[in-house]
Amino acid sequence: MRNLAIFLFVLSLSSCATKPDNLAEEEETVLSFRTETLERETCVGENCAKLKLSWPVASGARTADKINEAIDEQMSFLMQTGEDIAPLDTMIAQYFRSFEEFKREFPDSYGGWEIEATGELAYQSDSTLSIYFTQFNFMGGAHPNSMVNFLNFDPMTGEALSTDRVILDQKGVSSLAEQKFAQFHEVEEGVSLAEDGRFFLPETGFFLANAIGFKDDKFWVIYVPYEIGPYAMGYTELAFTKAELGKMVRW
Repeated sequence: MRNLAIFLFVLSLSSCATKPDNLAEEEETVLSFRTETLERETCVGENCAKLKLSWPVASGARTADKINEAIDEQMSFLMQTGEDIAPLDTMIAQYFRSFEEFKREFPDSYGGWEIEATGELAYQSDSTLSIYFTQFNFMGGAHPNSMVNFLNFDPMTGEALSTDRVILDQKGVSSLAEQKFAQFHEVEEGVSLAEDGRFFLPETGFFLANAIGFKDDKFWVIYVPYEIGPYAMGYTELAFTKAELGKMVRW
């Protein structure tokens, strides 16, 4: 009896010792995100170049490196000032170097430069992950510029999802988006978008925006200035619920 009690006691210790390792292994497979930030400023005289960046960094799963690589490439793109795309650190250095060179070449020019770019985890499910990016920049000119974009991923593989893998019914989503687009811009009933005359439409007609993805548990189609209308038109942000789209997109 005494031997049996000792055996059971040792067995319980063994179980307790292995449980934390199993839990740690499970935790390592869970994809999680933290936020990285960077703020920097360089001045030439009274004029300054300002930079403010914020982006998510994935960890915990084997797919994290692949996701982070795509996020870094997008942040580098948002830092572009005319040069070819390079690693983010290089793009940051080029931004400030370009500002200093411009001020040396045009010492009488007035005003500074500014770039503010952010990426944030906007949606996460078992099948889809969306990172939402916004960017504002001013480097002289008549007005500042801005843009938004999504990166959509398969969280199981870390692969970036092309539009045809996010939108499963292109025709159906396009038709609903065209209707909502007309409502957003208060196009008169019975008047086509082409007849309205305010929009930049190709011969093929209405098209979906480049920025498509998920945030706030909705599917978004977002047109940036100049994409389908003049700068003064601003953004056209179309949001769709699960009830509206059903299985037409990859929730």
